[in-house]
Amino acid sequence: MPKYFLTISIIALLSCVSGSVNAVKLDVNGCRVLNKLPKQGVHPRVFFTEDEYPLMRKRLNAPKYKEKMDVVIRQAVESAKKNWGEFAELDLSNPTDEQILKYFKSGEGRNQQWGLLSVWAVLEKDTELKQFMAKVITNYGRIILASKERTIDGPLKFKIWKKNSFDVGVSWTLGSAGYPVAYDVLYNSMSKEQRTIVRDAIAAATKGRKSYGNGMPRGYAASNHYGYHGDLLVMLCAIEGEEGFDKKTYDGIVQVLLDYWDVGFTKAGACHEDGYGPNLGLRAGSRGFLALARRGHNIFKTEKYRNYLKYVVQEWEPFPGGMFMGGASGGPYGEFYPSSFLIARYMYPESIEANYNLRHVMGDEYERRFRWQGFLDYLLFGTAWKGSVSRETMLKKAKLPLSVFYPVRGKIVARSDWSSDALYATFDARPDAHMIGHDKVDRGNFSLSALGRMWAFTGDFHDYDLSTENSLVHIDGKAQAWKAPAVRMLWNSDDGRVAGAAADLKYAYDWEWTPPWPKMSKKFSPLWEPEKNGPLDLGWPEENRTAELPDSINGSETGYAHKNNLHKRPYNVVEKAQRTFFLVRGKHPYVLICDDIKKDDKERLYEWYMQLPLDVKIISNKGNETVLGDETGKRYLLVRFLQKAKCEARVEDYMAREPKKNKKKPGMVPGLKARRLIGAVNAVEPEFRVMLYPFRKGDKMPRIREKGGTYGIGIGTQTHILRNDSGKWMVGGMR
Repeated sequence: MPKYFLTISIIALLSCVSGSVNAVKLDVNGCRVLNKLPKQGVHPRVFFTEDEYPLMRKRLNAPKYKEKMDVVIRQAVESAKKNWGEFAELDLSNPTDEQILKYFKSGEGRNQQWGLLSVWAVLEKDTELKQFMAKVITNYGRIILASKERTIDGPLKFKIWKKNSFDVGVSWTLGSAGYPVAYDVLYNSMSKEQRTIVRDAIAAATKGRKSYGNGMPRGYAASNHYGYHGDLLVMLCAIEGEEGFDKKTYDGIVQVLLDYWDVGFTKAGACHEDGYGPNLGLRAGSRGFLALARRGHNIFKTEKYRNYLKYVVQEWEPFPGGMFMGGASGGPYGEFYPSSFLIARYMYPESIEANYNLRHVMGDEYERRFRWQGFLDYLLFGTAWKGSVSRETMLKKAKLPLSVFYPVRGKIVARSDWSSDALYATFDARPDAHMIGHDKVDRGNFSLSALGRMWAFTGDFHDYDLSTENSLVHIDGKAQAWKAPAVRMLWNSDDGRVAGAAADLKYAYDWEWTPPWPKMSKKFSPLWEPEKNGPLDLGWPEENRTAELPDSINGSETGYAHKNNLHKRPYNVVEKAQRTFFLVRGKHPYVLICDDIKKDDKERLYEWYMQLPLDVKIISNKGNETVLGDETGKRYLLVRFLQKAKCEARVEDYMAREPKKNKKKPGMVPGLKARRLIGAVNAVEPEFRVMLYPFRKGDKMPRIREKGGTYGIGIGTQTHILRNDSGKWMVGGMR
């Protein structure tokens, strides 16, 4: 067998020979200018043209990146020969039912491998590997065609052929992106018979297919399911203009993808579903959008897409390996599928934001694992990240603001500086929650990271969905219930020294709502009433009104798949509930949380919750001052309740998820332990004023003075005043 790897020197030579003829062309905003689509029937055509192979070689030549890819390719070759060698040599011109049942299965790893090796065979000019892969995809084409024929007119019962939907199970069975890319790049090396079989298989696989969102009102398009099926477009683009190409199906998936981009992301680039956008919606979605960009609909060259790249940068915790914080939906995420980041870097090769995001996903030294779900994209679009060795220097060059506020998403993200040790915090209240189902009871939630680690934790919605599992104020054990469809942000600001925002949480405390999007036919008891308010009534900013925004949430075409019959009933009616957030910069940065909450005129137990990672523990606890620390013994967080009233703090462990019986196999599904700090006050009005100060041994400690509800906060020579001016909290002073 010919060797499968060009040496670095050979690839470098080819790159040099290609010279400026193959230089990447960028527009005035740094977006890659894509080559003109070739005539129908000319391949490759889906993502690139044949003259782009030298640039692909050059990208793959980046030494550290090449080291990782060499391992991936070597293992893929060995695996393919072992698992598909016999299959490639079978005579499947008339496969048996047993053969169809054996091979016609979902397998995204298989699809990724086939696409990867087909492209690699062409890059290497490896005739043997090209012939092998052509045999493999041709035989699978025979399996696809026979499975359909014998389900429709024979004894087989594949559900995939009895419905026209295109979900991930369908996609991964029919080849997703890997199969059509293999056809696209191997086309010129295949016989006429092989081309016909594979083309007919793709045509049979895509004919009449409808992915989620096809033909639906645009108000539903916040769901990542719209983008998650973008490989349908990739499959169609591989045979566009050829026999069997279904123009109606093509137009349908184009509509779905464009609706997702228009509705699922705000003008500021923020995703309504947080991490579910870059991780899931833009996984296959980015491949679909790239294919679409070559066919007249290029989202990548828009200001909104560049804003999206900045949005992603801001969502990462500031240190290597840090979480994508997200929020109620799709966050925090520790590890991402790589596709959207690889394609972003491909389309913006000089962008600091695109390079930083790819760097964060792959690791400063490429130490993070290359995920098999993205093997094809690592090869097609991947390369080394480009930028300063120092993460701080790289981020400073991007000239991004130290805080950003997303008015529709209802979130502020702020940091003290661009270092990996920076104080980084988020405050989240969301006016847009009527659009999402991946959600939790957390209006007014916050997170905090500093000194290279997380301190205040916000969990994933799958497990941390109750108010007690988020950082909220509880009254006699109750806070909020499922789930406020919108919350009003009151203000936000950043003067360079202090970033802040506030939200009115009263509506979220007063009511509870039915689980998202019951059908209009569902009946409710008399205590429930329709949620007839519209998003604009509840907090969606007027200046960000969109055509899809309903006048009434009840009966609206928002959420998921059918009209929204949202109902509400009284839950925890309060006189007031406002939360104000500040991040104070300087030599000694800190966060302030001011909660103005009162249920009524009775004395009650008010408890201030802050969720903690499991490795954070109490170091000392005296009066209104609690010091938390981690296992290093070098990093600490001071939690200081500034109000005069005595506030007893404790750290308690609980189960965010109880152990339960495994329905799929013998045994139990383990429970999920969690930890939280609770500061408790018995009062008519608790007046929680909480300072969160990260420090190391030897750092200056705060000095607090209180007079008439105004607080003087000094740390070394740095002083600030926290005061309330006509109902609005403000931080002023000088360093």
